[in-house]
Amino acid sequence: MEIKLPTGCGNAPRVGIVGDFTVNWAAGDEAAMSDWLASDARWSIVGTAIHSGPEAAGKAKPPFEPERVEITSVITHGRLASCDGYLEAGGKRVAFSHAFRFAGASKTAKIAELRSYCIET
Repeated sequence: MEIKLPTGCGNAPRVGIVGDFTVNWAAGDEAAMSDWLASDARWSIVGTAIHSGPEAAGKAKPPFEPERVEITSVITHGRLASCDGYLEAGGKRVAFSHAFRFAGASKTAKIAELRSYCIET
């Protein structure tokens, strides 16, 4: 899978965490994602379903297996973060946006809540 990440602020650890998590989501790497989800995490795929706990990593999959993922921006502030971008494969393109709320402000805090929006463009 081809991966393109934004360039920018390298001194914000959460930018890397959000970027890695999103690439793992695109790649379907359940183990890597579940490590970051709190035991009581809530992951809402807006308009589709709500999943709970680390098991959500196996249920909140992209709409298709992408050949390319591009994250166009990552924004973090304290316990909050967001990113957006798109997935592409075989002529399909889906724009996505993830809004994260971490359990705390430390760089090791797990994801407590995640809202994902996926729109075919």
